[in-house]
Amino acid sequence: MQRQGFAVLAAAAAISAALAAYALTAGDRAVSLAPRGARALPGLAQKLPDIASIGLFRPDLKVTFRRRGTGWVVAEKGDYPADTGKIGKLAIALADLRLVEPKTRRRYLYPRLEVEKPGTGKSTLITVKDKSGATLAALVVGKERYDRLGTGKNGVYVRRPGDRQSWLAGGSLDLSDKLPRWLDRKILDVPRARVAWVSLTAPDGAKLVIARASAAAPFGIVDAPAGAKLKGQEEIAEPAGALESFDLEDVAPAAKFPPPATGAWLASYYTFDGLDVRLTLFEHDKHSWVAVAASGSGKAAAEAKEIDGRVGGWSYRIPAYKATPLKKKLADLVVPPPSAPPPKK
Repeated sequence: MQRQGFAVLAAAAAISAALAAYALTAGDRAVSLAPRGARALPGLAQKLPDIASIGLFRPDLKVTFRRRGTGWVVAEKGDYPADTGKIGKLAIALADLRLVEPKTRRRYLYPRLEVEKPGTGKSTLITVKDKSGATLAALVVGKERYDRLGTGKNGVYVRRPGDRQSWLAGGSLDLSDKLPRWLDRKILDVPRARVAWVSLTAPDGAKLVIARASAAAPFGIVDAPAGAKLKGQEEIAEPAGALESFDLEDVAPAAKFPPPATGAWLASYYTFDGLDVRLTLFEHDKHSWVAVAASGSGKAAAEAKEIDGRVGGWSYRIPAYKATPLKKKLADLVVPPPSAPPPKK
């Protein structure tokens, strides 16, 4: 009888030890798993048409996307157009997110999963609202857990605001990008093949004009100095391709951030089909910014109207490699004469 009692105690101790180890590794998770197929945000899938805004908040990001017609705009950027495809994918991914496994309920363990109180760590708070401002859904999103077996089943750690229980959810929510990466980044896309001539004017008034008679002809420098040895065709034509995939790094309303009255570079582009694009390039805080305007005639009239209506009223920060061709001068395209050898002693 005594031996049987010891056996019971030993079994109880083993069970207690196992439960203790489980609690440590699981972080005091709930005993039962989530129902198969349970969604992290129940009912959101049916409310997708009612979504009017989506907010993201963490220490390095605060952004509100507002639905505007069939697209989205970024409130913190003066309602500049957002990357509509990216926002749409986010909304669908939120609605499809499914709870897989309960994780810790202990607040001091939240940082491991990055689901701590928003604003205090690396977690991201997502808030979804309708047009009346009512909250349709909210979720604290932590780090991703990548599929290491190649099954395509990525996961992400989540927690509902006000709920201590954290979860591993099946799905993927990539929220790592900074605010400018959520914008519609395209400014212009004018291929070099369309360009007939380019005029570049430096702040000191120095002007460079390159032009060609047809799309098949090479670019030449207008009024090049007689006898000057010019660099190769690719270097001469470089400014003509500057507006290909001309994308932004950031944007600001021109009313709040206008080009300066002096000290700016001016660039004019004219295409064979009648599109005229004018850029004002200026420097601010060691970055290059441009203001863009467009006009057109003939086949390009409608295109020019669309461009001007879209880009007018904005100042764009552009990559340095896109600004460099807009700053070309005649001296940059002329081969300097060989320097005279030092006199013999």
